[in-house]
Amino acid sequence: MKKYKTALLLISASLLTSACGSDSNDVAPEALTGQFSLAVSDSPMAGISHVGMVMSELVLTDSKGVVLRHSLQDMAFNLLDYQGMDSHMVISGIELPAGHYHDVHINIVQGDGNQGCYVEDGQGRHGLKISDGHLPVEDFEIVHNQHHSMTLEIDLYRGLSHGQDEYQLHHEGMWSIDNSHMGHLLGEVDPQWIADCETAYIDKTPVDAQFHHLAYLYANDVTDISQMADMGITPPAGMNSPVAVSRMMQDSAGNWSFTMGYLPEGEYRVGYSCLGHLDDPVTDDISEGEFKMFKDSGSITIDAGNSGGQQTTHECGNGNGGHHGGHR
Repeated sequence: MKKYKTALLLISASLLTSACGSDSNDVAPEALTGQFSLAVSDSPMAGISHVGMVMSELVLTDSKGVVLRHSLQDMAFNLLDYQGMDSHMVISGIELPAGHYHDVHINIVQGDGNQGCYVEDGQGRHGLKISDGHLPVEDFEIVHNQHHSMTLEIDLYRGLSHGQDEYQLHHEGMWSIDNSHMGHLLGEVDPQWIADCETAYIDKTPVDAQFHHLAYLYANDVTDISQMADMGITPPAGMNSPVAVSRMMQDSAGNWSFTMGYLPEGEYRVGYSCLGHLDDPVTDDISEGEFKMFKDSGSITIDAGNSGGQQTTHECGNGNGGHHGGHR
């Protein structure tokens, strides 16, 4: 709102000066411009080896209702190449008139398995259809002589589902953020948690014998594990759905960790389960299935830092050996 008022004041000042007979060097209101950039990142999921995105254009509507279009020339890339804190630049520093923009989205090329967006898994290549044929972007404000930079985060665990020989990507698993007001989360996971969870649920071992270890992030109104729901669209009474979900990975040294990028700054709580293979993104698998949350890893504060993008490390249990000596 403060930036919006600033833009209005600049325009009003220019109009007033023109009315008083200023010289020809005054800048007309319509010449006031700023820059806009947009990147895309994702949080990966098990069982998927490639998510091919094909983007045709950026569409945005200004405050006068004028629709602007910026061609992306069927930009194609593998979304899985840009995980956690990495991102793919879709729009870099384009000039836009100062003002408010809404109904912002990226149109994509729907996939049929041969052309357009697609997903590759252990069963081959499948078409990818995206809700409404586009990726939504939050409204934003362009201020004269300023650069507004945003990132669209796509949480595949919450947004990607598999239908009849094709995948669907839903808007529920996406959010976009002003880069100056976001931070990144690096989680270090106690290996004893991993071992204990697999032992506790040995009767729920997946067919391929590979448990899906997931970190669940909740808003700060969740205060303990009893309020942590799975990824179902409608959570059980008294429980809250996660705002982000990330796969836990083990490195060559045996350390377990996870990364969640581009999170709005604020207070959160972290949960853990090894039963991700039992958590369907649509259904309530706590009430109607076999999913269980295993550990409450406590609260965490995501701080954007001075200019956005600050990394916060959080230890689940004793972390990966206590190298960082607690939360920071």
